Amino acid sequence: MILGSGRVSPNEEKWRHDNRWEAEEVTIAAVGVGGEQNLGAVVPAGLTRRITQITVRHEGSNDTVVTLLISGGATKWTYKVPTGMSRTIPLGNGREFAAAEQSAVQTSDVTGGNTYVSASGVEA
Repeated sequence: MILGSGRVSPNEEKWRHDNRWEAEEVTIAAVGVGGEQNLGAVVPAGLTRRITQITVRHEGSNDTVVTLLISGGATKWTYKVPTGMSRTIPLGNGREFAAAEQSAVQTSDVTGGNTYVSASGVEA
């Protein structure tokens, strides 16, 4: 595994464990409009966050679209979520957020229930 500055980790599993990042579950309850919540804190100076997994619990009575993005900025990933679906979605090598960026998640219209989202990955 290649790390920042061209360094190579001799033990990828240990590196992933040592640099694990998790965002607690956020609730989006924006009846009739889209809603947005930040995932964890802003990425600290000198670090990069890579979100590799999103968990969604959608209890709304309509389909919604979940979008991972830089808060107020560029979209990193979008996924259509059917009514009443719960799923953990792997993001392969992940979606990268640079230092000083705020990772966030938003949904389109939520009707008849809430949407809950958590995320995990690495930060180094």
